[in-house]
Amino acid sequence: MKIKHLIVLLLCFSQNLFAQETSNIHLTVEGLRNTDGFMLVQVVDKDLNSILETKGVVSDKVFTMVLEDIAPGTYGIRICHDEDENDDMTNNWIGLPKEGFGFSWDKKVKMKEPDFEEYAFQVNQGQVTKVRIVTQYL
Repeated sequence: MKIKHLIVLLLCFSQNLFAQETSNIHLTVEGLRNTDGFMLVQVVDKDLNSILETKGVVSDKVFTMVLEDIAPGTYGIRICHDEDENDDMTNNWIGLPKEGFGFSWDKKVKMKEPDFEEYAFQVNQGQVTKVRIVTQYL
């Protein structure tokens, strides 16, 4: 009987020992031109695979959100101020965004989306990572 208890305790302890501690990202988006709609937030990895997609109501000209349970790694954040609430970036007739957008490291867009390395940041185990983005409107 004691052996069974010992095995159960070892199994419980080993799961906690090898569990990877996650982290949080505190996101602040500034420069919003109004409080309409939603903020669409996407966290991507180096291969531009979506790790997390979420949205929040824009109720102030500074939007804040905590992204929880992010595994340690290198990521980038892309945002869209979805003013018309269609869950997508709205473009004009020549394909330019009509709504606000932005990237981590406050990377400015010229003619194309920046390369991942230009807006990538590191999330460390068990730490809070602060990311600030100023919204761009064309």
